[in-house]
Amino acid sequence: MAAAIPCNMGTSLQVIRTPGQPGDAGVAHGRAGYDLYEPRFVRAYTDQLGEAIGFTIDDLDRQSARWMDALPDCYQEEVHGIAYGAGAPVSAVRALLFADIAVPTRPTAPEGDQSVTGAITAGGPMCSALIAPLKTTPGDGLPWLGRNCDWLTPTLMRGTAGVVHRVPNRIPSIVVLFWGYIEIDTGMNAEGLWLHLHTIHAVDPVPENRPMISWLFWAREALETCATINEVDAFAARTARDKGVLAICLEGKTGNAAVFECGRGTSVRHDYDTSSISEAVCLTNHSPAKQIDDNTAWRGLPSGTIGRQRALRKQTREHAIEEGPDDLIRALAADGVEMRTPRWLRTIYACVVEPRSRALWFAAGSADGSPAASGRGWSRVRWDW
Repeated sequence: MAAAIPCNMGTSLQVIRTPGQPGDAGVAHGRAGYDLYEPRFVRAYTDQLGEAIGFTIDDLDRQSARWMDALPDCYQEEVHGIAYGAGAPVSAVRALLFADIAVPTRPTAPEGDQSVTGAITAGGPMCSALIAPLKTTPGDGLPWLGRNCDWLTPTLMRGTAGVVHRVPNRIPSIVVLFWGYIEIDTGMNAEGLWLHLHTIHAVDPVPENRPMISWLFWAREALETCATINEVDAFAARTARDKGVLAICLEGKTGNAAVFECGRGTSVRHDYDTSSISEAVCLTNHSPAKQIDDNTAWRGLPSGTIGRQRALRKQTREHAIEEGPDDLIRALAADGVEMRTPRWLRTIYACVVEPRSRALWFAAGSADGSPAASGRGWSRVRWDW
């Protein structure tokens, strides 16, 4: 086996533990990250994202206010708790939570230049993942999962953290994202259910007869209320989202894996039998139902969703995934898989997980543009269950 990218097994991502009730949890979170809401940092952060996405500060305030008003009451209560704990205005908290998913309101690049807003306004192309059963003991195919989160480099100005949520009458969970975030893009609960999101394009209307939850809070709701893939399936069917997502799930207790291809109101389930698959399942921001012909010449962007999926598949076929976490890390860090261009987009963080034993490794990039997966900052994340 080739030399592994080193994993720093002696350190851990800093983990924040918040108390149960949403308001109390928000206060604890606000106190832990109070410096995020210092006015000069808020302005520097939102200015950077405004340049990347193309919104004005005034419109960010209007958009974030509408967004917060539509959140479930418990999450609004948590936002108010953060503001109280940090001694900051609610407007500053909601601006930091919302800024990287704001909608452009002004041009940021010459016509035809896709290096800035083209990928962002289309909801992609961002993120890669692989699911691989590793036969580390005779007859036992342990499913591992690796993921790259490709997004806007200014988000890393905040730093990264793990947050443990223990809400009464809900499943405890740990999520890994940026300092100050209470929504989730990547996480695992105490039942061993792993969930992370890739964005996909969706144009279907939001159903009027279902509750709509903003996509990142939708994922948190799923993680805190679902113990199994079947429960995620039912949750996806009875709720709506404000964005299209691929929800990628892996059950630690059973090794079952599934991907939910979700529009705003639609949801299609794709199951994977990890005990019988012969090669890694490779996923980007692309429908699992749409086959990609590796024998056909590809003329699209190498960083696009199909280009990255082909690169990830090629990497896993030429370099077998035999040991975790090192082989998965190597695949995530490969040329054509890790996002290294354009100007504002990078692999901002990467994870490798084995949910059966709840083993999780994490690496973050940097706001100066250094991507996460190929760096030397991988560390084991440890928590309470």
